[in-house]
Amino acid sequence: MMIDKETLRKQFRGNLATLSDIQRIVMMQEMTKLVTAHPRWQTAQTVAVTLSQDEELPTQLLIHTALIQGKRVVVPKVAPKRQMDFYQVTTSTEYARHRFGMLEPIDAPIVMPNEIDLLIVPGLGYDESQQRIGFGGGYYDRYLPRTTGYKLALAIEQNIVPAGTWAVEETDVAMDEVIVIRGPREQAS
Repeated sequence: MMIDKETLRKQFRGNLATLSDIQRIVMMQEMTKLVTAHPRWQTAQTVAVTLSQDEELPTQLLIHTALIQGKRVVVPKVAPKRQMDFYQVTTSTEYARHRFGMLEPIDAPIVMPNEIDLLIVPGLGYDESQQRIGFGGGYYDRYLPRTTGYKLALAIEQNIVPAGTWAVEETDVAMDEVIVIRGPREQAS
């Protein structure tokens, strides 16, 4: 039986909301370890990563690691007509909060889609055929066809569902790969 995307978004957000601070920290470390060991990361010169928001898996350590490794790091910024572009950031980049709540770089140079080698694509959940349910704005679904970069996603195991769980739309873009991040189980006291 198919489940509508809004119902799944609510379920996936709920799963992310149940993570404790300790689980998030351990998952951030595990995510960074898995991603930086990935062959696509190792060969990438330019990596696109989002600045995570509250409910998402934290990306700060991954961004910091990329900068230390000398990679060009680019983050998204909303553009007119429900589009987005990516801008290069450094340790000295300044940010402003967009009206949607996310941080965006100020006065950073734009990077063309064909310059991005690896995109760490955010999402709430995924199915076993690498399809993604995002946050509902469609920004990545509009951007991803413009780039040939490898599309890598990260998800907690509770947010992976069987293929065919929801109706995939023509505009949906599948990931090249989804890495499942497993965190520590909370100890019962």
